[in-house]
Amino acid sequence: MTRLLFAALLSALVTSSAFAQSSSKDPGKPNFWGAIAFTADGSYATSWKKASKGEAEGDAAVRCAKFGRGGCETTGFDGETCVGLATFIGSHSGRRWRLSYTAGSPTSSGAQQRAMARCNEDRRTRNRCQLRTVVCADGR
Repeated sequence: MTRLLFAALLSALVTSSAFAQSSSKDPGKPNFWGAIAFTADGSYATSWKKASKGEAEGDAAVRCAKFGRGGCETTGFDGETCVGLATFIGSHSGRRWRLSYTAGSPTSSGAQQRAMARCNEDRRTRNRCQLRTVVCADGR
């Protein structure tokens, strides 16, 4: 169930309109890559200002795995994109949940707002999500 939830979250992250917007960047600016690797309990590692997507994802994945908190889901993003991570750990309907949601935006504040909104939209969280981090590919 957890892996299925992560797959759905990452799919939504990759197809987010924020990522489509990042493709229209200034050709004079360097093309940086960033990545976030995270677990269901909200443990995370980030990487930014990397020369390639593979380098950014590899760096974040290795550091996340060192936490030993379960499987790390990793996704990379380019350009001037920022990604936020929001987490809920708690009980709902007699069951314990560990949920993490990501969302992208061209701005840090937009990524924060979108990640929190996605997390709080899940009825199991009852609007009790916490922002964990925001990372921007260009290091802002």
